Amino acid sequence: MIGTPAPTTLRFIMALFALAFGAVTLSSCESTDSDRLAVIGAVNWSRVENGLPALSEHVTLNMKADAWAVQLRDECNIHHSTLSDGAPPEWRKLGENVGRGGSIEQVHTAYLNSPGHRANILDPSFTSMGAGAVWGTCNGQRTVFTVQVFMRS
Repeated sequence: MIGTPAPTTLRFIMALFALAFGAVTLSSCESTDSDRLAVIGAVNWSRVENGLPALSEHVTLNMKADAWAVQLRDECNIHHSTLSDGAPPEWRKLGENVGRGGSIEQVHTAYLNSPGHRANILDPSFTSMGAGAVWGTCNGQRTVFTVQVFMRS
């Protein structure tokens, strides 16, 4: 007799659906909140230490940075995005830092030791930022790819 599934069968089907959906979500390997906040926190700590105001977090810039970090991780390569792609329409000035290393702190230190990257972090005209930090294995080593996108609106 065909009818509605028994409650246990329905729960089993829903559990399988939840697991399948979760696997798809987890396989995208997007930034975790804690890694994203570590990147933004490091930038803002450096800014405050240099007498500049902290940058506000921008959700659209987070999405842009995260998608680019995933692409860099998947390519095992570092290069800049087209800055205006995925940026919010209110932007007036954009900047971007891309890097990779063994830890978020290591990449941030490298940014500060590079004149161009440091200039983006300490640019007083920027008012907001987004960040991505995506882990992967590159050339046999566990690596974090970070992307920082800065904006003045």
